[in-house]
Amino acid sequence: MRKGLANLIEIIFGSRFWALFQKEFAQIFRNRQLVIQLLVPPTVFLMLFGFALNPEVQNLKVGITDYSNSSASREFVEILNQTDAFVISRYYPDQEDMIADLATGKLTVGITIPPEFADDVVKRRTIEVQALYDAVDANTASVASGYISQLVSNYNLRHTNNSGSPVASQRNQVQVQTSVFYNPGLETSWFIVSGIFGIVLTVIGSQAAASLVVREKEAGTIEQLVMTPASNTEVILAKVCPLLVLLTVDVVIALSVAKLVFGVPLRGNLLVFLMIAVLYFWVGISIGILIASYSKSEQQTQLTAFFVNPPLTLLCGAMTPISSMPTFVQWLSYLDPLRYFVEVCRGILLKGVGIEVLWPQVLILLLFATVLMTLSIRQFRRQLG
Repeated sequence: MRKGLANLIEIIFGSRFWALFQKEFAQIFRNRQLVIQLLVPPTVFLMLFGFALNPEVQNLKVGITDYSNSSASREFVEILNQTDAFVISRYYPDQEDMIADLATGKLTVGITIPPEFADDVVKRRTIEVQALYDAVDANTASVASGYISQLVSNYNLRHTNNSGSPVASQRNQVQVQTSVFYNPGLETSWFIVSGIFGIVLTVIGSQAAASLVVREKEAGTIEQLVMTPASNTEVILAKVCPLLVLLTVDVVIALSVAKLVFGVPLRGNLLVFLMIAVLYFWVGISIGILIASYSKSEQQTQLTAFFVNPPLTLLCGAMTPISSMPTFVQWLSYLDPLRYFVEVCRGILLKGVGIEVLWPQVLILLLFATVLMTLSIRQFRRQLG
């Protein structure tokens, strides 16, 4: 059997197939960019999927409005530290300020403690504590509500055991009054669809821009355009603007589908949404042109886009709350322009907020668009020069 195996190995290594195999293998390894694209993405994506797509709910930001400001109310607030699901973000002097931070996404849960909390604890009267939830992500709001209910039940049980009163044991002293904001029906599809907006438009915009530029490079028409009196900047802008028009039409179609099929509301200003969407398209198209500037063929462009687009979609918070990701992944998400557009989508569509609330996201998108378009034009000029 060993002799037969040795003969088979000798036949394979002495065949024309082995010679061709060696030639192709050496040719692939001479293309370092292709080797990196084949070996690096699987490892990176495995880590990103493992960290970013985390089903556990943790580190949800909680705001506290404590009108009682007593030792009894502070003891009650301590129940939130019994789980990793919550982290107390801030104490508010007024509930309206807390609700404003719920609208901007700075909080997921708001707890309001009434001023008579301490007296009611001593006199063993029923106390109503208000819990406010940002239910844009219906699943996270439901899980958070379940955690709060369990923590309050444990608090009531502990105080009942300590009091030894038969009357107290018949009822829960602290009861939670729940208020759900922005998604009263807890429709999970609203969270998914409002996030998918950015993902779809990013992939379409970047790949379309990259394909257009690379095809002209392969056909040699880029050089013909450069021979015209138009500048390189004008050539790129002429390619970008038609894509902007088509992507804007895509947004209108997507909004219609979201409304008619999934019932996603449009609570904010449509014109403001379209203007910010066009700004984000500049970002996506700039990414595509930058990819095309470093690619020699359309196949290479697709491989590079495959390396760029998945991290953008994983880190933006469209599918999984960013607060559930590890800390270092959360920091990475700040470098993802799609994160800010997803916040804009959910802010305008589901929360009805305007530019007065979303101006930080708009400024960051403007910065991304400026930097990426400048790099694209510079690289474009360098290649043609």
